Amino acid sequence: MSGSGRFLMWLAKRTPKVRNYLGLEIRQRMVKRAESWVKDMALDNIHFLFANAPISFKQLVESYPGPLQLVSILCPDPHFKKKHHKRRVLQKPLVGAIVDNLTPGGQVFIQSDVVEVALDMKNQFDEVDALSHIDALNPATLCDSEGWLLSNPMGIRTEREIHAEFEGAKIYRRLYEKKQI
Repeated sequence: MSGSGRFLMWLAKRTPKVRNYLGLEIRQRMVKRAESWVKDMALDNIHFLFANAPISFKQLVESYPGPLQLVSILCPDPHFKKKHHKRRVLQKPLVGAIVDNLTPGGQVFIQSDVVEVALDMKNQFDEVDALSHIDALNPATLCDSEGWLLSNPMGIRTEREIHAEFEGAKIYRRLYEKKQI
């Protein structure tokens, strides 16, 4: 979910005419606000849609004519109660849709300030043979002993990330790349 959309807006502003960005958000008022900001900033390479990613992602990306080069899932709602884990954004069908539609060399960036959620996302992507964890591709990538990235590889921090780090929380990050065929 794209939340306020600021992370994607900074990416779009940094790479105009190079990449297009799409933010999916389940809260319609957030989508309206983000689209308003995009209009004010005159960005034409980014759009936001009111959608439920686990349900809509596959159909949306399969109808997009360009390559899917980056998917980011950043600090999703943790849904702490066991009975609500089924509401978590990252589920097996979404992982499959991401990997199936990601171009070779495309990347998946995940992060959370909740270790349980981060481990759940990590475990799901680690199971995919078509993906390599970025430290396997680039040993110079700085990771801790468990393979979590020590810094944000996008160079743009989310609002949640800034808040969590200010509060002293650790951010758990991983970057994957789809293997070349």
